[in-house]
Amino acid sequence: MTSGSSTASGSARKSIQLFRNDREAFFARRPNRFLILADPGGTGGEIPCHCPNPGRLIEFVFPGTKLILEKRENHTDTAKTAWTAAGLYYRDAVVPLYSSRANRAAQRLILPEIIPNLTEIKPEHTIGQSRFDFLCVDRDNRQHLVEVKACSLVEYGTAMFPDAPSARAAKHLAELAELSARGFVCHVLFVIVHGNPSVFIPNLHTDPAFAAAVSRYSDSVHIHAALLKCDSRGTAVLEKSSVPADLSHGELAGQDRGNYFIALEIPEKTSIPVGALGILEFEKGWYVYAGSAQKNLSRRIARHLRKVRKQKHWHLDYLTPEAKTIKAFPVCSYRNLECVMAEELRRLGGIPVSGFGCSDCRCGSHLYRFSAPPLSNRGFVDMLLRLRHRDGLQRP
Repeated sequence: MTSGSSTASGSARKSIQLFRNDREAFFARRPNRFLILADPGGTGGEIPCHCPNPGRLIEFVFPGTKLILEKRENHTDTAKTAWTAAGLYYRDAVVPLYSSRANRAAQRLILPEIIPNLTEIKPEHTIGQSRFDFLCVDRDNRQHLVEVKACSLVEYGTAMFPDAPSARAAKHLAELAELSARGFVCHVLFVIVHGNPSVFIPNLHTDPAFAAAVSRYSDSVHIHAALLKCDSRGTAVLEKSSVPADLSHGELAGQDRGNYFIALEIPEKTSIPVGALGILEFEKGWYVYAGSAQKNLSRRIARHLRKVRKQKHWHLDYLTPEAKTIKAFPVCSYRNLECVMAEELRRLGGIPVSGFGCSDCRCGSHLYRFSAPPLSNRGFVDMLLRLRHRDGLQRP
């Protein structure tokens, strides 16, 4: 199912204030999902800031990214942070980080555009044990339930949500589908907060269960995507009231197949036997492996993330017990991209471990060593996003 697109028009467009720009600083590091340490620039020290977006934000969190900070109201000495990272600059655009404030924009700017003839918009409506972002009533007295999701992941012309697994989002979908059968008109609204995407797609790479559910319930839950444009003062306008939503990849999400990168941190130089390859020497560093699974992708990745309690079958099974940390980056795809992904690692300057993981192809290696974590390498992040947003979704 793909919806049409439309652009907000009018010489005097409505606007809404999403945040204040009280000062600017530069991203230094993110110790956890809710804390950003900002570099004030030239004055020394770091500014602890609350991060109001719990997503992974891998495309943004590089040292030097310019941040917009908002002074926290009613700040007390017992609070951990006096500032909030309210937004940032990315590719000549401003990205609001307050995911919860997308509801403000939805109420004032978007809902009147996507649901005709509204007479009432009631925030935070509770039904049973569940609370929904909005209950709307139209002129014909029909009741509309709306869930709003802020979407900040926009790459290669495609917006995706979520950028991290969200059991809550999948739960809301199932509840809305059930309430639709009880007479409510149910909606999910994805508020895209920057960029100029031509399409919105549920993120089958990071949350295949959610992506499959969106397609499964699309007959009973209306799916909308709209685009905001925000300036450095925090003022947002509705750029497009409707961005096309492509739900056709839900079947791929349900098939649980595709490709993956496994990143391993080897904390010290070590020598280990690796099956028929014999004893191999591994220098200290970060190793990235490219693999694929044409079925049971999630089970394959879970196996690779496990250090113990498994028989050694793949070359990677010999290396994972030596790793200090292991991370996985799935790429759902219609085609086997394993060798393409291995070549991408070589082009990024990775040092190959000869013969590793490539006994069934002509590649020199599927494992490459890097001197720094892959997520600190903008080239790796951009390549991963290109695979997810474009290459992996190309049908044969």
